[in-house]
Amino acid sequence: MNKTLFVLFALLCVSSLAAAPAAPVAAAAATAASSFGQASGDHYLVLSELGKERATALERQLEANFQLFDSVFRFDATAMADKLNVREFKDKAGFDAYLGQIVGQTKDDFVYLHYPTPERSELLLFNKAEPDFSASLAHQAFVQFLKHFIPNPPLWMREGLAVMFESARWDDKAAKLDFQENLAWLETAKSLKERNLFMPLDRLLTVGQEEARSELDVFYPEAWAFVSFLANTEDRAYNRLLWDAISGLRKDASLEENGGTVAKIVKAWYGLADAEKAFADYLASRKTFPELVADGVRQYGDKDWAEATKSFEEAQALTKDSYVPGYYLGLIAYAKNDFTLAETQYKGALGLGCDPAITNYALGVNAYAQNRIEDAKAYLAIARKASPDRYGNKVDELLAKFPK
Repeated sequence: MNKTLFVLFALLCVSSLAAAPAAPVAAAAATAASSFGQASGDHYLVLSELGKERATALERQLEANFQLFDSVFRFDATAMADKLNVREFKDKAGFDAYLGQIVGQTKDDFVYLHYPTPERSELLLFNKAEPDFSASLAHQAFVQFLKHFIPNPPLWMREGLAVMFESARWDDKAAKLDFQENLAWLETAKSLKERNLFMPLDRLLTVGQEEARSELDVFYPEAWAFVSFLANTEDRAYNRLLWDAISGLRKDASLEENGGTVAKIVKAWYGLADAEKAFADYLASRKTFPELVADGVRQYGDKDWAEATKSFEEAQALTKDSYVPGYYLGLIAYAKNDFTLAETQYKGALGLGCDPAITNYALGVNAYAQNRIEDAKAYLAIARKASPDRYGNKVDELLAKFPK
């Protein structure tokens, strides 16, 4: 997903669509309604062009996301007079056609159309593959959730938290929502901060629509980073700032007023300079994937197995599709004589694309350490075939040690 385009339409959806006339919305909805399956739950009315069963499953996912959002905001959901409207199209073409009837343009991804009256507001989706579907859904469903209760929240809060929630993954069979910290923007945010490209904190807290649009490449990762700081710092005083900021929001306030309220809290209770330093220190303390791997390699070379394991496990949690942490965790397990774990880690790394020659050689050595001679021979044969120049002699030397 193109993150810059994603935030662009998220920022545009409020200001450019709020004044759209009611007639096209009603006409488009009436035209399409008969072809959509419908499901209604505690907080959502869901229409899906993929049928009633899909609408019901989608309503469950949305409801799980709602509970996640509400665990942070604690709004009074019992006071909701209207349910949140969600419409899913079976493909992008239908999404484009419907959106075109309403606003005369389309978007690259899901979009929330917000109007002064909740019954007209609508989250529009189209069917696409995971994990992009769940990430886009969580992002825009959060915008819908927040703006239902607070029509004009500070932009850093809206977009920063929307990105934070993108990692939510719903397992419909298990009826379980998995939510892990989303660190997709960590490396970008650190790079921007190190190059002194971040907005000053007082600007971030009060940024307006036009200014945010003009600095998307900075605003988006900085907003996420600031939310991450408030949510995850070990300094409880700044944890509290997030809740104070939320409690200070008013439903009848403008964007400028809500942003100004938070800025006043920061200045009065924390001091702008102190808050900015605490934010910078927090961001510097968070390690990116390359930093964690570099630490792990150095610690492995020093035979500091405990710290190396910690670094590689953190790296593995950050980038699940990289084979590097798994391969080194296999080496560490082998060094600690945990041969079963070593094999598991090596095979996991192999499945993620690790060099078959080096990985099968490691598997062969590991099997030999367990006296699994036939398995060792099989792995070593694969290593030799995959790279005879690099592993031919090594395999022969090891085979010479095998019992005759």
